[in-house]
Amino acid sequence: MKSLLFRLAGNFSAEIGSELYLKLKEETLSPSLFCLDFTEVTEVTEVGWEFLKKMAERCKETGSKVAGFGLQFETTSDQNSILTFFAEEAECIHHLESFYIGDTPANELSPKTAQEGKTIHCPECQTLLRFKQMGDHLCPNCQSKFFVNQKGWVSTYERLL
Repeated sequence: MKSLLFRLAGNFSAEIGSELYLKLKEETLSPSLFCLDFTEVTEVTEVGWEFLKKMAERCKETGSKVAGFGLQFETTSDQNSILTFFAEEAECIHHLESFYIGDTPANELSPKTAQEGKTIHCPECQTLLRFKQMGDHLCPNCQSKFFVNQKGWVSTYERLL
């Protein structure tokens, strides 16, 4: 089971919602865990809430899980029922990882020996990659940039057009 962390910023409206939904739809071909970081989001529009609802429904259909954290403003009870929100990133990740049965983080395969390091899949092209430490990485196959945290969660860097 793979896991992705999406860091969002600005107004979560139709534009961002549709792009995120398409990415999530692409990634839910197999069950996955999705963590949405709302700490830099200033507003979620009505259309944005509809896209979050579509994402939650898609995850339910495919056996995937999605949760968010860091929402800086009050929500209504209808909006709270769409997605599970947490105050802190650690709480959100812990909640999502509770759905994964195993000893290793969701996006990480167990290494055969300590010298080999840990393995992850590139979030863009799904190439199997080895890494030794957390931090910024560049896929040698597709040149996409991403960040890997200590637990093996992958966070992609979005390109601005």
